[in-house]
Amino acid sequence: MKRRHWILASIGLVLVVLAVWQIAAAARGLEVTTVRDAEPRLVVIEHAGTAAHSRPLVLIAHGFAGSTAIMRGFGLTLAHAGYTTVLWDFQGHGTNPEPLSRTMGDSSGLEATAEAALDRALARGYGDPERIAIIGHSMGSGVALNFGIDHPGTAATIAVSPTGAEVSPQLPRNLLLMAGALEGRFVENAEALLAEAGGEGGDHAAGTARELLVVPSVEHITILFSPTAHAAARDWLEATFGAQPGAQAYTDRRMLWYAVAIAGALLLGAGLAPLAAGPAAAVGKPRRSLWRRLAALVGGAVGATLILWLASLAGLQLSRALGLLVGGYLLFWYGIAGSLNLLLLWERPRLPSLWAVLGGLMAFAVLWLGVGLLAEWVWLPWLLISRRLVLWPLGAVLMLPWFVAAGQSVRGAGLGGQIGWIAAHSIAIVGALVLALLLSSELGFLFLILPVFPLIVALHGLAAAPHRGSWAFAISGALFVSWMLLAVFPLQ
Repeated sequence: MKRRHWILASIGLVLVVLAVWQIAAAARGLEVTTVRDAEPRLVVIEHAGTAAHSRPLVLIAHGFAGSTAIMRGFGLTLAHAGYTTVLWDFQGHGTNPEPLSRTMGDSSGLEATAEAALDRALARGYGDPERIAIIGHSMGSGVALNFGIDHPGTAATIAVSPTGAEVSPQLPRNLLLMAGALEGRFVENAEALLAEAGGEGGDHAAGTARELLVVPSVEHITILFSPTAHAAARDWLEATFGAQPGAQAYTDRRMLWYAVAIAGALLLGAGLAPLAAGPAAAVGKPRRSLWRRLAALVGGAVGATLILWLASLAGLQLSRALGLLVGGYLLFWYGIAGSLNLLLLWERPRLPSLWAVLGGLMAFAVLWLGVGLLAEWVWLPWLLISRRLVLWPLGAVLMLPWFVAAGQSVRGAGLGGQIGWIAAHSIAIVGALVLALLLSSELGFLFLILPVFPLIVALHGLAAAPHRGSWAFAISGALFVSWMLLAVFPLQ
């Protein structure tokens, strides 16, 4: 390797180590305990060395396709403020292998899981049973609202990006509603709930306090990482329970350090890329014209959406394919879109060389470690449970045609061309999925995560760029994106 590669790798390694240290520092002064013998499995975050049984206990419920990881910002903020926080994975989510058998958007059956989490936490001596509060996001907001209504002793309820419930001026007690300024539908839901709950005002001591906070500059996902939202939850609980002994000011910056870690991993991967380069070989230019490649890209994406729509009209429940809610649809969409793309290009790919395979695996390792494994501490349960892991080879095979076609399109492009193709791939994917949403209401959750797709495309493009050749691009993309989809979407 040349000197510049060693410099890149060294800078990347330093950034990764620094970011890991800072992310881990978020739990300094706290005890984070995983209760594995409970059902559901609990994650308890509390002040280190304090009498946990004497502190208010806060239940924290995630939303659809969420997990304990994505709600940890609330857990850490409130634990630093002196509360004992309890998080868990709902059925079909994260590490919970039990299927999620429900209609999306309906909290039926999930409230019992929250009750079980509370019972097991109290049985193990966590929290004061006379001082209970609950926070929920999206799907979990419905759980939180109904929990506060059905358990009148719940001192405070906080609904983030709320769905719906039959609230009243009396219940739930001390209701705080939050929604992001960029998620208009949930702002409307919150306004309707506030009106049904008697409007803003009330008294915390009497349990009648009500408030709506529209958090600026965030939407359905980023609201979970907003210091404004975290501080509002902390202030609301302090108004309910009073300031807690040993409370410390804390601002959750893990997502910023996570971005630093990703940048470091990409630099480290770029620096080490020559190790998988092999003998120098001409990459060559694409055989098809730019317009032919663009037409194949768009035609494959739109064609896959229409084919799957027709299949749904024939009675196939594709939103539940492969035992994954929405995720199975996406895997089949990529498979069909990629196959159509290759047919429209009419360019038979050559078999990969050993060095191309090695380069693809190295790019995948950079993404798996830098983007994935560190996400376990920030927003995503990356280590797949067995029921998810067995689907990964099939998912990668379904993904492969799309990434082979994409790799052929971007082959030989310079920096500007690669950026252009990243943008083109993002537009094609998002546009085709928007069309899918218009054709099928069962895929409604996709609307909330559409902004994530361009980010995934960009991260993969950056990781694969140092490994010239379409097969390194294809192998790394198929392995990484299929793993991510299997990590995110619920089992059913």
